[in-house]
Amino acid sequence: MQDALLIGELAQRAGLATSAIRYYESIGLLPEPYRVSGQRRYGDDTLKRLEFIAAAQHAGFTLREISELSDGFNVRDLAQRKLPEAKAELKQARDRKRWLDAASDCDCGSPDECTLFDGDSALQLVRVDGCRKA
Repeated sequence: MQDALLIGELAQRAGLATSAIRYYESIGLLPEPYRVSGQRRYGDDTLKRLEFIAAAQHAGFTLREISELSDGFNVRDLAQRKLPEAKAELKQARDRKRWLDAASDCDCGSPDECTLFDGDSALQLVRVDGCRKA
């Protein structure tokens, strides 16, 4: 394989640390590379594999789930299993934004006098009507 990449070259092209590549190898996400004088050598197939891993991570898949995809697990089934989690995260982000919007208009002197901090948790993200002094 004449166009083989050293680990540093592969890492640079993939935008990763070399330690990430070694870790992916150790958990089986990347195949063991061939070696020349002890140095790892990688082909374009490994770069494509790293692009797949990055795309799956961007979609919210964990490394374990990416491994399942690699083992032939149906992408649609895994995506449908993952979708409720993404919807819950989106709801939480919307609730957090509502709370932060209300807090950005707050003129309370301290958290003790602010209704934004009332409730069971320190930051009540679910029901925020706005900041009103107690």
